[in-house]
Amino acid sequence: MKQHNNIPQLRFSEFEGEWEERPIKNIISDARLGGNYRNLEISKGLPLIKMGNIGRGKIILDKKYFLPENEEYNENDILKNGDFLFNTRNTLELVGKVAIWQDELPLALYNSNLLRITFNDEIESTNRFINYLFNTHSTIKSLRRFAIGTTSVAAIYSRDLYKLKVKYPYLPEQQKIAQFLTAVDKRIQLLTRKKEQLVLYKKGAMQKIFNREIHFKDENGKDFPEWEEKKAREIFYNHTNKNHDGELQILSSSQEKGMIPRNESGIKIQASSKSVKSYKIVEPGDFIISLRSFQGGIDYSDFHGICSPAYTVLKNKLPIDKGFFKFYLKKERFINRLSKTTIGIRDGKQITFENFGGLVIPYPSLPEQQKIAQFLTALDKKIEHTTGEIEKMKEWKRGLLQKMFV
Repeated sequence: MKQHNNIPQLRFSEFEGEWEERPIKNIISDARLGGNYRNLEISKGLPLIKMGNIGRGKIILDKKYFLPENEEYNENDILKNGDFLFNTRNTLELVGKVAIWQDELPLALYNSNLLRITFNDEIESTNRFINYLFNTHSTIKSLRRFAIGTTSVAAIYSRDLYKLKVKYPYLPEQQKIAQFLTAVDKRIQLLTRKKEQLVLYKKGAMQKIFNREIHFKDENGKDFPEWEEKKAREIFYNHTNKNHDGELQILSSSQEKGMIPRNESGIKIQASSKSVKSYKIVEPGDFIISLRSFQGGIDYSDFHGICSPAYTVLKNKLPIDKGFFKFYLKKERFINRLSKTTIGIRDGKQITFENFGGLVIPYPSLPEQQKIAQFLTALDKKIEHTTGEIEKMKEWKRGLLQKMFV
């Protein structure tokens, strides 16, 4: 049976019939741009909501802007709970974003790149339904057709926005859809908060472990021996094996996953057969000092391959639990110490083995290294599991948005 254009693919059983299709101007009762205000990042005057604070369906306050102190403003530009904000000017990719203001701040204004839209009584009063409708793939695609400008600077003017045709059901079905999707969003928010708490807990636990504020016990409940401190060159050595035929996969450093195959990193550097001969062999379990180690710590490799001679490959001299050092060499305080050993080169900064080797680092007994690594790895698995749950929920929501709207 052919799907009718004005009936959604997924629907609550108590509803039937076609959805209404009308130009959006027919359901707008008022639309008003905010004020053209000067703004600062200094927290003195009133907060000002700008285009960067509008996400896809939600307000983002990672970065805040403020009116200069004692600056005059129009009281009509004060945001009220439930206000629907439309981003009129942004990049071509982002113009047309919408979000509902839900009193994220006690008092705030909105600026001239945002259009506050009020809908008539054909749209449910919380604006949640229309917010979800504007975040469907089909509406985003339609809005881009009205954008005027370039990839980097594009605008959607009110006269063009009013041409947008939207499809919507009667109020009871709008309310049911909005309530259901809001419950999905709340579940995503709860999982996101859980992940944030786990990340904070891990960060605090790592700080206390490496500051020796948390002490682990052995299997008999006894304290482990006091930690030794050694220079990094006593634990690791610089491995420069280049004995290969050039057929091994080329590895590159990545911010999130350490050393990975270059073809998975998005790096398009072409290496000649002659230059590849100078590449160093990397084996699973090796640590790598890369050109970005002064920002993100020393990387770890799970792969067998070769890497650029610009990298320093570290192998351990002493018995170590590699999981323990994977955590320690990514620790923020260690990265700060590591960054102070950098030397300037033409294309950036570099950390030499000589400078790294002079750093004093902890060397607990091997059993305690193993116990610490197991504890922190278990936390990482919880964070990874929660991340997976969040992504599944987001993917489910994307499917719902596609199927519950027409």
